[in-house]
Amino acid sequence: MAHAPPELAKLATEEVPCPLCGAEGGRLLSKQLGRFGVVKCGRCGLVRLSPRLTADAARRLYDAAYYAAGGYDDYVKTFERFRDIYERLFAKRLALLSRDVAGPGRILECGCAHGFQLEWLRRQGWEVVGNDVSAEAAAYARERFGLEVVEAPLEKAALEAASFDAVYLVDIVEHLYDVAAALANVRAALKPGGVTLIQVPYELYHWEKLGQARWERKKAGTVAPDGVPYHVTFFTPRTLRLMLRKCGFRILARYSGNYGAIRMRLSPPKIRADSAAETAARFIYYKLGLRAALRGFARAFQQGSGIIYVAAPEKG
Repeated sequence: MAHAPPELAKLATEEVPCPLCGAEGGRLLSKQLGRFGVVKCGRCGLVRLSPRLTADAARRLYDAAYYAAGGYDDYVKTFERFRDIYERLFAKRLALLSRDVAGPGRILECGCAHGFQLEWLRRQGWEVVGNDVSAEAAAYARERFGLEVVEAPLEKAALEAASFDAVYLVDIVEHLYDVAAALANVRAALKPGGVTLIQVPYELYHWEKLGQARWERKKAGTVAPDGVPYHVTFFTPRTLRLMLRKCGFRILARYSGNYGAIRMRLSPPKIRADSAAETAARFIYYKLGLRAALRGFARAFQQGSGIIYVAAPEKG
């Protein structure tokens, strides 16, 4: 995940109510980077960042430095280095989508970044359009691949009504400042019979995070989440399902994935720790394959670290 920018302390923040049920306040789970609260709603259970950066301040973070110095190092170079892994992920994602929509058709990718997935989809025969808030990423997608990119926050993006057979919302919903407005825009942009594929990280209450909390002798949900301050909502399968239903979508299918294929290669986990017991535990977990086995088992029961829903607008 992207590192916190050095100018972070100068950017404005705001307190926000729960984006799912509108309740104010909640239980503070943890404080991150000295100024951001990870808060669990006392009414519906959704976890959000509050205080968080204001929307204007947050948009300033998605500049060239976001892709040049984030957790994936240089984004473009990382893609070129691991193109085969990325394209296998693209193919798996499209296979899930294709179970509920006939293709190739017209597809919108929200949060398209530099356009690598869009360019791959175009090679599969899809007519493609992108959306992103980053001027640098959008310019790259246009100049290198000749892609059409709507450069605007998703909730405000000018999308042609009833014009897409499918919309990808992959690793973008957790960044959104107005999820309901963004999903309303997506719903209006879908053709009758169109579908959207949504993927978000399963944060804080995923089994690995619960295990980490127990190991660190912390309460559930109180370990540091990924992506602060970029991620502002931390979903579970239940809260994402409730959000989609609130915004007029019906669930067609749920799937599960695991993050980390690229990150593990860029930054292999450290085995040596302060104590012999922890070093042995890390060796067994990472080197002897316990983590891989548990992740495969968990994914079979839809408990991977990535939550995936395919959804369609409610009829009528």
